[in-house]
Amino acid sequence: MRRTAVIDNDTLVYLTKLKHLRIFDSLRSLFQQIHIPQEIKREYEIQQAREPDRVWILDRLKPNEGFYSFCTQYDKIILTIIEGEKNIHKGEAEVYAQQKKVNAHYILSDDLRFHKAIKAIDSSVRILTTLHIIAMLDIRQYLLNSEEVVKALHPHYGFESYDLRMAYIESAKELGFTIPKRVLNNKCSFKKLGLS
Repeated sequence: MRRTAVIDNDTLVYLTKLKHLRIFDSLRSLFQQIHIPQEIKREYEIQQAREPDRVWILDRLKPNEGFYSFCTQYDKIILTIIEGEKNIHKGEAEVYAQQKKVNAHYILSDDLRFHKAIKAIDSSVRILTTLHIIAMLDIRQYLLNSEEVVKALHPHYGFESYDLRMAYIESAKELGFTIPKRVLNNKCSFKKLGLS
């Protein structure tokens, strides 16, 4: 079953850096719709002159409809409360308030300070990072070039082998699978990936 998500700027940027590896084509296999809040769109647009691939996603945004939905709906009360919280900036506050308003299944964010801050407020919120998305696509066999994707992401993201391993374990659990240890070791070994 495909789910809906609200995306934060950092995850949108990382996915854009993987555009040449057709990551956006695969996202439709996991998600029915990805909502992009107003503030996130504004943050994302700022660097489009230096990163022309951003135009591709911006051209596909449709107000409150389509796969990439430029979503203008959010819970105003939640937004007001969350905006004042430490480690939650305006865009992230919109992400959370929008997730509540449209009842999205996931928040897509790579900001670990935001994860910690929002989980302290709402422990039930489900957050996926770019690594989780890659792991889910790989586990469900929608991503045939997972090693190449992981290698391409590493210079921008700076994750460790442990982070990749946890993303695979948590993603498998979310999908109702268990990954054999041997397979997990092969997928997450920086030595085998040529990243050490």
